[in-house]
Amino acid sequence: MMATLPPRKNPTPTKISRQHLSPLQIFLQMGFPKHRAEKALAATGHRGIQLASDWLLAHVNDTTLDLDCPREYVVYLCPTGPLYEQIQNFWEESLQKCGWNGAHNLVPHITMCSFFKSGDENCEALVSALKDVVHSILPSLPSSLTLDKYISPNYMGLFLNDQQAEILKKLAVAYVKEVAHLCTTGEAATKALHLTLAYQFSPSQFSLLESLVDMVDPRTPAAWEVRLYSRDTRIVGNEVHKVLYSHVPRDPDELELLIGDFVYVKGESLASSPDGWIEGTSWLTGSTGFLPINYIERTAESDAWTLHRAIPSIGSTGRERLENVSLPRRPPISLSLLNLLENSEGSRRSTEVLSESSSTDRLHSRQASLEATQLSPLPQQETLDALYAKVKKPKKEGPLYKFPIEGPRKVIVARHGERVDFTFGDWIRFCFDEAGNYQRRDLNMPETLPERKGAPHSFYKDCPLTNIGLLQATLVGQAMKANGTEVHHVFCSPSLRCVQTCTNILRGLGIAEYMPINIEPGLFEWLAWYHDGMPVWMTLDELMDAGFSINCNYDPLIRKEELKDTHESCEQYYGRNAYVAQSIINTTQSQGGTVLLVGHAATLDTCTRQLVGGAPRSAHEMTSIIKKIPYCSFAFAAQESTGTWSLEEPPFPPVTHSANMRYDWRILVP
Repeated sequence: MMATLPPRKNPTPTKISRQHLSPLQIFLQMGFPKHRAEKALAATGHRGIQLASDWLLAHVNDTTLDLDCPREYVVYLCPTGPLYEQIQNFWEESLQKCGWNGAHNLVPHITMCSFFKSGDENCEALVSALKDVVHSILPSLPSSLTLDKYISPNYMGLFLNDQQAEILKKLAVAYVKEVAHLCTTGEAATKALHLTLAYQFSPSQFSLLESLVDMVDPRTPAAWEVRLYSRDTRIVGNEVHKVLYSHVPRDPDELELLIGDFVYVKGESLASSPDGWIEGTSWLTGSTGFLPINYIERTAESDAWTLHRAIPSIGSTGRERLENVSLPRRPPISLSLLNLLENSEGSRRSTEVLSESSSTDRLHSRQASLEATQLSPLPQQETLDALYAKVKKPKKEGPLYKFPIEGPRKVIVARHGERVDFTFGDWIRFCFDEAGNYQRRDLNMPETLPERKGAPHSFYKDCPLTNIGLLQATLVGQAMKANGTEVHHVFCSPSLRCVQTCTNILRGLGIAEYMPINIEPGLFEWLAWYHDGMPVWMTLDELMDAGFSINCNYDPLIRKEELKDTHESCEQYYGRNAYVAQSIINTTQSQGGTVLLVGHAATLDTCTRQLVGGAPRSAHEMTSIIKKIPYCSFAFAAQESTGTWSLEEPPFPPVTHSANMRYDWRILVP
């Protein structure tokens, strides 16, 4: 008879249990205090570990980081579509001709529930309750809203008819009741529901505003979303200003300014400042200090809010509403938090340890499923010419390719160029229409985009370069050519931005035509940043159809399907890239020559650190390093006669340029 197994008190956690860890649990395993993790997740709208980690890193000098300061939440019903565009145009025109009024301070909205406070630990519960309430009310909501224009000497707006207003008030009351145990008492809308167009304006501007209101037709079609916003309570009683020019502090009491950041300042202090300086608080870092008034400009307070959920409710089909209830929406910020962090002088100087244990080797995040790339069968009518176009072009014979190459071996590692999403924020939302057609909204955006499966959504985690990014890469290639630097082997991360960078470096060198790129998934960045799902990269066929020269016969060291371990530790990340770099050097040893690796910011360190005899860095050290690696930076490693490798000063200068704010021609209008 077989003996009975005794129960285990402390079973080893399995891989299955780890993949279901929540973001908060991941932070706790990384050693972060619970209150800091909850604050970061709430402030970033629970959009993932990476963004919340970036927020924590930016707020190391925030004096409120460890204080119990609950965020304030509010529920709005917001228009989208043609009516929203009309209101925005009216506001821009009225701001130009009549100056600032109270309506300019918020996003176009109908208030459903007034501001209420709730602890950071309740953030997800507030979102879940809103989804449940909206779902229950959906069948009774009208297909469209009927609005009537109202104008008085001190107010202009659009009012909802009483019957429809009563239905929406039921939604507001139901939500307030549902979350009452989670927060201080919030009040559901009880007065006439309305959308404000203008108020708190000078009586002398009434006639001009009244004429401008004609450009808003309340019968214009619109879809409506129920939105849950939150704000830092430090905004209350202050004005929100956007940063126009960067500023590096010269004195300890000055505040660092980065283009794209917002600052909270006292409105009354702006006019009374004796020297043109004012005290303000940074939205990006939470730090407070003095700043020059002429470096900022007032903007809507809601620009500095966090959007937690936007639920399509009115003006869509029932099926569309239900399908979109769970879709997250990005906060209305002009630049990504990570992009601002990369340029932050304060973040570069900071040495404070964020968590009680800075190592992230214990990081265990949910394992994202990666769909294997499916190659579609060739259409039966595809011509031979089209087939030949996909065949790898043979390398042209010439002095550059006469192997073996004499002389010491070198490895050049380059970061990709400027990317569209870090430059323009949520660009997909504004550049694609409902049919998925792309329209360029800025001259720095690509004129066209490559065809790919899943577009436009597949561009979210695999975005292209800006035109400046393409130029950066070309300049690097041209500098290499002018300096006499040769490239004999090319390997690239599968990210579109890296493939574009690699292609333009080769074009600058004048060898893109006969130097096919080897796509190596092992060069992709740290998988722990993608716990919510890996990118779906373009297939080799899609890349070749888009005009890229790809070596379709290359057998990668690490296949795409293998990159799914999103609890990869920082040490494992260094090990993966070190393995790839050393393997590439070994497999090309008989031919000799210089290897070009194109990847991401961290790639410059992860592919060379162990090659030159260093140990893998901690996650904190690595993130500090990558903030000092701007677009199209490069590292040079050379093999010495003894066989050892060392980093060398690059033989050509880096690419440096200033930020360029977006131009609005209407500033010239009298």
